[in-house]
Amino acid sequence: MKKINSLSYYSCLVFILLGNFLSAQSTISGTVKDSIANPIVSANVFLKQKYSQTIIAFAYTNQKGSYVLQSDATGEFTLSFSGLGYAKQDVEVTLEDHVAIQKDAVLYATSYELDEVIIASERAITEKKDTIVFNASSFKQGEEAVVEDLLRKLPGVDVSETGTIKVDGREVEKVMVEGDDFFKKGYKLLTKNLNVDAVDKVEVLRRYSNNKLLKGIEESEKVALNLKLDEDFKREWFGSISPGYGVISEDRYDVDATVSSFGKKNKYFLLGSLNNIGEDVTDDVRGLIEAQNYDDEPGMVGENQRVYSLITLSAQVPGLKKSRTNFNNAELVSLNSIFKLSSKIDLKVLGLFNSDNTKFFREGFDAFFINTSSFTNTENYALGKTTNVGFGRVELNYDISETKMLEYEGKYNRSSVKTGSLLVFNDLENNEELDDTNALHDHMVKYSNRFKDNKVLLLTARYINEKKPQEYTTNQFLFEELFPAVQEVNRIQQFSENEFKYTGIKAHVLDRKKNKDLLDFSVGYEFREDELFSDFFLKENENIVLNPEEYKNSIKYQTHDLYLSSGYRKKLNNTSIGFNLEGHQLFNMLDETNQKVEESPVLVNSKLSFDWEINKRNRAFTYIENSNSNANISDLYSNYISTGYRNFSRGTGKFNQLNSIRIFAGYNLGNFGDRFIANISLSYIKDKDFLSTNSIITQNVIQTTKLIIPDREFYRINAGLDRYLRFIRNNIKIKFSYSQAEFKNIVNSTDLRSVENQNYKYGFEIRSGFRGIFNYHFGTTWDTTEIETTSVTNTATQNTSFLDLSFVVSSKLNLQLQSERYYFTNLENDDNTYNFIDFEINYKPNNKALSFSLIGNNLLNTESFRNYLVSDTNISSTAYRLLPRYALLKASYRF
Repeated sequence: MKKINSLSYYSCLVFILLGNFLSAQSTISGTVKDSIANPIVSANVFLKQKYSQTIIAFAYTNQKGSYVLQSDATGEFTLSFSGLGYAKQDVEVTLEDHVAIQKDAVLYATSYELDEVIIASERAITEKKDTIVFNASSFKQGEEAVVEDLLRKLPGVDVSETGTIKVDGREVEKVMVEGDDFFKKGYKLLTKNLNVDAVDKVEVLRRYSNNKLLKGIEESEKVALNLKLDEDFKREWFGSISPGYGVISEDRYDVDATVSSFGKKNKYFLLGSLNNIGEDVTDDVRGLIEAQNYDDEPGMVGENQRVYSLITLSAQVPGLKKSRTNFNNAELVSLNSIFKLSSKIDLKVLGLFNSDNTKFFREGFDAFFINTSSFTNTENYALGKTTNVGFGRVELNYDISETKMLEYEGKYNRSSVKTGSLLVFNDLENNEELDDTNALHDHMVKYSNRFKDNKVLLLTARYINEKKPQEYTTNQFLFEELFPAVQEVNRIQQFSENEFKYTGIKAHVLDRKKNKDLLDFSVGYEFREDELFSDFFLKENENIVLNPEEYKNSIKYQTHDLYLSSGYRKKLNNTSIGFNLEGHQLFNMLDETNQKVEESPVLVNSKLSFDWEINKRNRAFTYIENSNSNANISDLYSNYISTGYRNFSRGTGKFNQLNSIRIFAGYNLGNFGDRFIANISLSYIKDKDFLSTNSIITQNVIQTTKLIIPDREFYRINAGLDRYLRFIRNNIKIKFSYSQAEFKNIVNSTDLRSVENQNYKYGFEIRSGFRGIFNYHFGTTWDTTEIETTSVTNTATQNTSFLDLSFVVSSKLNLQLQSERYYFTNLENDDNTYNFIDFEINYKPNNKALSFSLIGNNLLNTESFRNYLVSDTNISSTAYRLLPRYALLKASYRF
């Protein structure tokens, strides 16, 4: 019943608000053609007062010359048609309530001189081939501060809570400024800090090529954004400093500063930040360091090569803003520059330092139901983490000629993470410590040669070296059942180090035929060497009591990969059919405790794709792919490694290559600027072999061994509808997804058991676009997970709703209210609902450079948040401590 009530409450509120803006609408539609009956695209259609000629509504014709114009006005009016190069035509119309009028027009070509042009308005959205241009002023509502706030308002653009930007469901490659890129996929550092007033237009670049010499040759589905600056911000230094301090709660602060210059020759974007209000800049930095390009990027090698972490003490909070649980003290300095050394040479230099001290608190229980046994564990957990990250990147681009280019990219990262936790497990106190360091060198050179108009050659070489040593200790001995003869142990310690070296070279040729067919051919070689070491000690103080052999690992794993790949895409009018085939000759060597094993398997992967562009607004596409993968070092080690205070895991101890088949189909309806957009996709994955687990779970210890099991299936459907209701200036989005996974594992037995995991997620959101004082954004999502095994079925459902209100009282004053509601059907009444209210008041005095903000968080002072999760072995409920209510007074000076 609560489910219905919660939805009804928010829905009624929204529709009451909508009712204030509903009125009787009249609709005028028709087509505009030239004298030989060809449709005229982007013709202007204005509805004007008959005598004053005041414009009260307007529209533009689409690709078919059609238009639709709506108004709630009644009386006599003039309908005016015009287009560049055509003589204007006026038609008299009379409008009444609820009438629909058909008015077509024929415009005749004319030539004339323009002595003076007065632009009364500019189109909000313009389409130019593969580029969509958003006029920023058309979407600003007055409360935006940084670029991310503006992007949330653009139709077809989705910005997640963490700042990830997607267009048509695909994450953007980069966010550029005047055509230059600072951060690649670490763009959050830009979009979360650049002053929105500097942006004049936002360009969405579809079918984008990261390499300019590939434009028009590669078959690209990538998307990028380019920010065009206002003339007042070009070639001038500008920036801001925004200090804030708590006025209610003690010792809360948030300080941001940026300095920028985007000249034709050199560009600079410098930023600094420190806060203890939960804003996770460390996650933004991690996104910059770990960002990867798509696997199918032409000429790219080594993008998926990273070192593997063996143990992590994490602080994950499912389903809640991280800033509400992140007791932090974060500092960030980032210096980023682009230098035009000459007309042919560009140098990009990026450097940053990030430091963060975080605390995290949770308590909860895990109830296990395994075969005929059941037990419950309780945890009370306080974690502290100190993170220091230094990162640098240098890019050098040399345009040898108009058709040849040489690129170098070098990255260096060094980080140190020290984590300590106080854990009370089943009333036993346990102290954990983890020292985790990381050192990375990454160098890549790429040569591009467009040796003919439709042919390009790419030569790439890359070298990576990364080390991750870890030291883990805990002082509670929970393993009596594993080591029954051991007494007086009060310290458990594990040393481990994982290091890998990678070298890759690749030659890649793309040939775009005159009939638009594409031939894709590449040959290359990759070498990777992993060295994994771990040692496990049971101690009494500093004295070693036991150093068990079955908990030690010393392994070297080498892979040589010689590969050949070829693909051909055939164009047939509005359809295309593609086929890709690649072969890998592998030479694997596994050296573990002086026992060396070698193998040389051959892997063949294939892919067949079909794309049908039905018309400009309808597209269907599908592909079927057969892939084989080689084993990773994390799958191979044969002895146990501690991955937590009561968890041990080990790999298969032998080589393995896994095979899977994937089928994907999708359909897109609509383009940017359309009032209705729909996307639907279906995917099916069949793993002929997959890595599962054989687990022994007891109250104090969990031991997991990886094993290869045949047959795993995964199904998924996603659907999204985006509808703009012009007569009430509202955008409505409806989203639905369903997934089902079927697999097998072993738990406390020798027999395989079947597991089926189903997830349903559906919801909607409504965002207004009024030109007045008031706007709102409302949404709700239901998320249900059901896991079924041969002996038990576990289900969990969560509802998340939000209602954001915006009041732009004047150009000087605006107010935003944000509310969130979380509801769990599985929890008891006292713990099943959580509400949050935040606010922000912004005031700009007559001095345009100065502004003030009052920011409030968690006004209801909700102290904890409890969720409910299910798996195939247990159900769990965890309560997280939240940042208390605070109000922050912030001043911002822009220069």
